[in-house]
Amino acid sequence: MPCLELKVAAETPAQPATRLRALLEKPGAAVLRRNYTAEADGDEDAQFRNRYRVVAVLAVDLSNPPKEAEPPAPATEPAEGQEATESTVRIQEDVDPLLGSFAKGLEIWIADGVRATCVVADADEIAGVLSMFDAYLRLARFQPAFLRLDHRMLGLQFSFREGLTIGVQGAPAPVEPAAEGFFEAVSPIAEVDDFRAPSFVVRLPNGCVQHFYRLLTAASAWLDENSYTTILGGK
Repeated sequence: MPCLELKVAAETPAQPATRLRALLEKPGAAVLRRNYTAEADGDEDAQFRNRYRVVAVLAVDLSNPPKEAEPPAPATEPAEGQEATESTVRIQEDVDPLLGSFAKGLEIWIADGVRATCVVADADEIAGVLSMFDAYLRLARFQPAFLRLDHRMLGLQFSFREGLTIGVQGAPAPVEPAAEGFFEAVSPIAEVDDFRAPSFVVRLPNGCVQHFYRLLTAASAWLDENSYTTILGGK
């Protein structure tokens, strides 16, 4: 039976590891948010609705809004004794007009009894966790090496920058990399005691695997369609 494990680090990083969290916690900033709570089949089930929630977030600093990128200045000959270094040119090319003033990503809320936490993730991290499921299925295609592995120990995990780890374990079935086939093939995650610092670990029943995957997919699609230009209510 499939099983989903959500593991949160014992402590939040002292310094923001994501662009979204850095903006949301920016001192003195007037942050305007636009939220989208992802929905998927099964939301009416209490075991899904009360254990986790995925919220797509657009955030902009109204006290220091992004500025339009200035057109490049016409090229001029360097003055005598002065040369443009490669590092200076590279910095100018990498300037992001939205840096520090706009960010988008996810807030993943997780509850376990009286405990609850929220982990922030940037939008560019979503593709990694979604591709993890497809990579897991690919293991079965590497024969005969796959047959020599201890299938009880097979597994993959993806860790977000702010400390949330999503893991799957067990022998994947040799099927096409479709969501339905994958979720029917994953084995339960083994109960292993962690001798390190205590962390927030939640193991959820098999139906939550597919549901959580669909929430991430829905949130990712919403973020792809929305950006800084739509945060003020254009859509």
